[in-house]
Amino acid sequence: MRALFALLVLCVGGGLASLSWAQDTSASQTPDVRMIFDVSGSMKANDPNNLRASALKLAATLLPSQARGSVWTFGSRVQNPLPGGKIDSDWRRRARSLAPQLIDYQQFTDIEQALREVSQTTGGKRHVILLTDGMVDLPGSGEEKRTRDAASREALIASLAPELASRGVVVHTIALSPNVDRELLERVSQITGGLAAVAETPEALLRAFLDVLERIVPRDQLPIKEGSFEVDDEVEGFNALLFHEEGAPEIALVGPDGERYTRDDHPDDMLWQSNPRYDLIRVPEPQVGEWHIEGPVGRDSRVSIESPLQLRSDTLPPTLYLGFGVPLDVWLSREGETLTGDALPAGIRVRGELRGLDDETRASTSLKAEDDGHFTGTLQAPEEAGNARLVLNADSDAWTRERVQGVNVVPPVITTLNGDATQVTLEAQHPRLNVDNTQISASLLGETLDVVPDGEWTWQVALPEVDPDQSVPLNLDMTVTLDGRTWSIALPALRLNPEARIGVSGADVNGGGARAETLPGGDAVAAQEDESDAREEGNLTALAGALWDKAGDEWQALRPHVEPYAKRPTTWAVFAALLLSLVLIGGLRRRSRRRRHRRRRDPQV
Repeated sequence: MRALFALLVLCVGGGLASLSWAQDTSASQTPDVRMIFDVSGSMKANDPNNLRASALKLAATLLPSQARGSVWTFGSRVQNPLPGGKIDSDWRRRARSLAPQLIDYQQFTDIEQALREVSQTTGGKRHVILLTDGMVDLPGSGEEKRTRDAASREALIASLAPELASRGVVVHTIALSPNVDRELLERVSQITGGLAAVAETPEALLRAFLDVLERIVPRDQLPIKEGSFEVDDEVEGFNALLFHEEGAPEIALVGPDGERYTRDDHPDDMLWQSNPRYDLIRVPEPQVGEWHIEGPVGRDSRVSIESPLQLRSDTLPPTLYLGFGVPLDVWLSREGETLTGDALPAGIRVRGELRGLDDETRASTSLKAEDDGHFTGTLQAPEEAGNARLVLNADSDAWTRERVQGVNVVPPVITTLNGDATQVTLEAQHPRLNVDNTQISASLLGETLDVVPDGEWTWQVALPEVDPDQSVPLNLDMTVTLDGRTWSIALPALRLNPEARIGVSGADVNGGGARAETLPGGDAVAAQEDESDAREEGNLTALAGALWDKAGDEWQALRPHVEPYAKRPTTWAVFAALLLSLVLIGGLRRRSRRRRHRRRRDPQV
C-alpha cells in the first residue's frame, strides 16, 4: 500500500509533478466534475489578475485520478475548451494551459444556457462548479430585456434546478462580486444539494474553490496548531496545502528528526509544487512525530492524509439554517470496517464544531458514544448567516483525525419585496417548514402587520405607505413547531428604502453578518437594547482605561508645566464642568434610545 502511494506521481509537461488527491471510491461513485467559468466583461474588473486560472490549476492538481473532468466558459455563448475526459497527466497539462481562454471576455451573462449545456451529457456523479460575478444578463433593451432576464431567472429556480436535482446533477456556485445575484446562486445550490460559496475578494477565490473541491472529494486531515502537525504511525502519506501571500518568504518543512526540506532541496519521492499563493507538498511514508512548518502559514492551510484509519460520517448538509440544530452521526473505520468496543482506543473524544471562515468557533458539542461504535449528537443552531465550516474531530492519546466541510448558513425563510414596495413575500427555504407548522409575525415602526398564508410554503405582508426619504426595517419573527417542540427564531430584518437619507435603527439583512437567535418568547428589541447599552458602557470603560494609561505615561514629562495651573481653583472648576457634561450627555442618549424603542413597540404609533 505504501509503495502504491509513492507511485501516484504523474509527470506533467516540463517536469511539473501532479499531486492529485487519492480517493477511496467505487466506480459508481466516481465524480464527474464540470467547471464552468464566467467570462463576461465585468470579470475584467472583479478578477483583474485572473485568479480563476489559479483556481483551475488548483483543481487540476487536487482532483483524483479516478475522476472525470471538463472545463467550460460562458458569457453570451457557451464554449467547452477542455471536453470531458479521465483526469490524467495529459488532462492536467491541458487544464493548466487554459488561462488565456478565461480572459476571452464576452458581453452578456446567460447562466441558464450555461447550466443547460454543461449538464446535458450523462456521466457518473455529476458535479457542476459555476463561478460567476454577476446576475442573469441577456441581450436586449428596455422592458423587453427586463422581462427576458426575469423569466430566465425564474426558470433557473422553478424548473431547471429541480430538473437537475432529479437527474443527480449537483451544482456548486461561487460568487465573486458584491453585486452578484446571491439569492439566485444560493437557491440553485440548495435545490441541487450543492455548496454556495462566496469569495468577497479575488484572493478568497482559491479558498472558496477549495471548499467546493472538498465537498466533492472529502479527505481526513491533521489539524495544524501554531505551525506544527502530528503524524501518527497509521499515516501512509500526507499532502500539505499551505497558503501564503504573494511574494512571501520561502516555506520549509522540518521533520521530526530535525531535517529541513524546501522546494529546491527535498528527496526525490517528496513532490513539491510551488505557486504564487500556495505550496502543495506530498510526502509519502512520512516519519512519525511532530512536523514543523517554517515560514508564513496562511489561514485555510491544511494537511490531508492517506490512512487505513478513517473518520466517517453521514453526509454533512451543505446548507444549514438559522435557528435549526445540526444532527451529527460519526464513526471511525479501518479498512472499511466500523470500529466498535475494544477496537476503539480508550478515552477517545469526538466533537462537532461550526467555525467561521476566520477559524473562530461559533458552536461546539461533544458527541456521545453509542453501542454500535457511532458517536451522535446535535450541534447548536447557528446564529449567523453566511459561509462557515463544519468540523468533525476525533482525538485519542495516539492520533487525531479531522474532517472539514464547507457549509452555507441561510435564514429558514427568505423575503422578497415587490417592485413598488407595497408587499413582501416570504417563502420557506427549510424543506420541513410550511404554513401549518410555522407562524410568522411582522412589525414596522412598532405597528404589527398582518402576515397572510399564500400557498403551502409562502406568506404575504401588505406594507403601509412609507416615507421614501426614510430607511426603516421590517422586523420579522417566526415560531416553529416540529417534532413536539416549539421555539422562536428572530429573522434578519428587511430594510425598506435602503438608500434613503434618513435611517431608522434596525438590522439590515444586506449588512455585515445578519443574525438570528432562538428566543424563549422574550422581547428581542429589549434584548438588543440592553446589549447595545452594554457595548456602549464597555467602550466607555475601555476608553477611560486607555486615557488613564496614557495620562500616566505622559505625566512625568508634563508635570513641571502643569503643576502651576493645577494650583488654581478655576482650573478644577472647568475640569468638573466638562466631566459633568459628558456624564449628562451619555445618560440622555441612552434615555432617548429607550424612549424610541418603546415607541416602536407601541402599536398605536
